[in-house]
Amino acid sequence: MRFGLDVTPQRMPWDEVVRRVKLAEELGFDGVWGFDHFQPMYGDGPGETFEAMTYLAALAGVTSRIRLGVLVAGMTYRHPSVYAAQALTIDHASHGRLEMTFGAAWFDKEHHELGIPFPS
Repeated sequence: MRFGLDVTPQRMPWDEVVRRVKLAEELGFDGVWGFDHFQPMYGDGPGETFEAMTYLAALAGVTSRIRLGVLVAGMTYRHPSVYAAQALTIDHASHGRLEMTFGAAWFDKEHHELGIPFPS
């Protein structure tokens, strides 16, 4: 059995994200996961939310063993070829530690606020 930790990058300062991810690696967790959203999913009002692919690339530079992933990358947010290029870069920067899952995306409010058409 393998264990991962959800370190959702919302309403959390970057230094705290890094602290938690490094601690997860030190404690022997197999992976850490974030989400692919551009605004907080929970709670009231705006707040810090780190973009998923940049988040993973930055975490690759401060970790050495733990696998890095995004829970579900929304296919409506980026063209598939952009995801492929980003994933290739992160996978190389992390020495093969990237995990990716993809989904159709569901958060219509976020799509509307970003000006991204939401499929019906």
